[in-house]
Amino acid sequence: MLLLFSAAAFVACSDDEKKDGPDPVYEVISFEPSKLLTADGKAVSLGDVTMNIWNLGGDYTYHNAFCGKPYATTADFDDVLFTTANGSASFLSYYASQFDAWGGIALAASPDMNPSEQPITQQFSVWAGGGAEGTSTYAVCYDSNTPTEVSPEYMTASGYPTIRFSKACKVLNLWIANSTYVYNWFQGAADDLFQVKITGKKGGSETGSTTVTLIEGNGKLSGWKNVDLQSLGEVDELVFKVQGIDVTSDPSYFCIDEIRLQLL
Repeated sequence: MLLLFSAAAFVACSDDEKKDGPDPVYEVISFEPSKLLTADGKAVSLGDVTMNIWNLGGDYTYHNAFCGKPYATTADFDDVLFTTANGSASFLSYYASQFDAWGGIALAASPDMNPSEQPITQQFSVWAGGGAEGTSTYAVCYDSNTPTEVSPEYMTASGYPTIRFSKACKVLNLWIANSTYVYNWFQGAADDLFQVKITGKKGGSETGSTTVTLIEGNGKLSGWKNVDLQSLGEVDELVFKVQGIDVTSDPSYFCIDEIRLQLL
């Protein structure tokens, strides 16, 4: 009896010691403008962005969007576009004035679950009712490098959508959704395939990756999907790359939101 009591007391003490340790610290990266800053430290503001629509003629104005175009005044923009307000994460993007086109990561609050004869006019829209978990704003990712791999001279530093963290952390999960442009582009052919490979890196070396399928045949993700990223381990960077598409014709857009981190 004495031995059993002593053992129970030891376990209780051990549990108490564990409870005395610091609790894990978590952070959720939500893409609401009030929680973000531009790279030059100003408040992020969504607004109208006018771009030329290739092969369709004329300009088209997208509403409630934010990309690198305003920063490409004297040269192409290819750098950090915005950060979290506390500086824990940076988001890369680019804008090429010659082509009047962007790549990397942008922001939008333009949900649209409607068909269109010109899906490119929906390149900032998400196929959902809004942002993930009841939010309004989300990140739009355009992997412009994967289609450009056939012409590497046009690839950019920010073309693969990339998130950099100021300190190593564990990314627990994020939410992902189809871009309305992509959702309406694929018409349910048997060989339709649209996947996003998410790779974790630390110190420039890969820590692991996971691949999410958004479209396969006539199956299309509608709304937001929660993606577990704990298998990536400790990372200081996330890189997104589209897979399965015909790089000569298929668009390579998708949306992400509500990234949950465990700080180390």
